[in-house]
Amino acid sequence: MDKTLRVVLLDDELLALGYLRTLCESIPGIEVVKAFADPLLFLEAVKDLNFDFCISDIVMPSLTGLEVAEKLKATPIIFTTAHNEYAADAFDIEAIDYLRKPVQRERLVRAVEKARLQIEQQKKQAAWTVNTNKGKLSIQQAQIVSFSTDTYDRRDKLLLLENGDQLVVKNKSFDQLLQELEAVSFIRISKSEVISTDFIQGYQGDFVISKVRNEEGKYLEFNLSENYRKSFLEAFQKQ
Repeated sequence: MDKTLRVVLLDDELLALGYLRTLCESIPGIEVVKAFADPLLFLEAVKDLNFDFCISDIVMPSLTGLEVAEKLKATPIIFTTAHNEYAADAFDIEAIDYLRKPVQRERLVRAVEKARLQIEQQKKQAAWTVNTNKGKLSIQQAQIVSFSTDTYDRRDKLLLLENGDQLVVKNKSFDQLLQELEAVSFIRISKSEVISTDFIQGYQGDFVISKVRNEEGKYLEFNLSENYRKSFLEAFQKQ
């Protein structure tokens, strides 16, 4: 199951913004986080928003979509516009796609798939440098399966990697881990454990079934606490 992508919309024309929102909400696997009609208000709010990519108009008062894209830095962006003359500029800043208004659903679907591919590639390349029981290591975030509270020192966390290796991450709280690992989406399944949504296959009873196999070829299972069941189910259903 593909991960749900979170998008923020930006267009100073309210009718166009509403139309774009309707189109996005009709595409499976897309969640509209918020829609803005003012680029300045969007940039003020951006630090508090959790989203994967942005769809923005280009010609707007106060700031153009091109200027917004420069401030978003590495965040993937798709442009929509009624003007042809900005296409070269859009691709100069490595926009994912450039859609002519009125936006057609089929064309938007293709652009979203491009966004998904780019986001997945960025995630695979994202590395995390951290102190472990084996010294300071650089770990690919996409390989992280789970974290759990270490048995010997609760300030430390036991890290499980996709290949089955385990490392002890030194002196990190769960909140610190979640803040540092922006490329990975985690779900808390108990007071002492979080698991990456990329490695969740499903759940049964009190167990979360992962996509990772043990040495016997069986899928690893993780205990699902009753206190975290509701939040787990809500997050899992969005995937």
